[in-house]
Amino acid sequence: MPGTRTTVCLLATVALAAAAAAHAQGSGEMARCAEIADADERLACYDAAVGRGSVPRSAPEVAEQETTSAESSTASAPLTQQVGEEQLDPGLRAEREPESFRGRVTKCQQDANNKWYFYFDNGQVWKQRSGNRVRFRECDFGVTITKDSFGYRMQVDGEAKKIRIGRIR
Repeated sequence: MPGTRTTVCLLATVALAAAAAAHAQGSGEMARCAEIADADERLACYDAAVGRGSVPRSAPEVAEQETTSAESSTASAPLTQQVGEEQLDPGLRAEREPESFRGRVTKCQQDANNKWYFYFDNGQVWKQRSGNRVRFRECDFGVTITKDSFGYRMQVDGEAKKIRIGRIR
């Protein structure tokens, strides 16, 4: 099929020419947008240049949203009975859980495989999931439990090391 190669080359040339024309037009619009002094107007210009609709927000709205997101990422909620329930019953899925929880371990016990069981003051029992070797002299300490995409991690207050854990009771 000798005509196929020619057709492919012709289509590629047309596509490249169209892309170059669009780029040249977009570059001119971008340069015009860069000259706008007001930040909201400049953003609206850039959004229009790339074909994306945007509703400009005022500076107080942006500051309020940033403050709210910063507060939610650093605040820890208390360790309630709902934390980790989905690991006990996979049919349960929490709506929207906070990222970290505070709790107190009152007892810990090591099994034959050197995995730790952590007994919390609210009756919950969590088990070490990761293979990290850890030691505890006393088992009465505060912890922060954080949820990530793989499950839960526990960090003992005052220590940098985190232990992957899962709730068993």
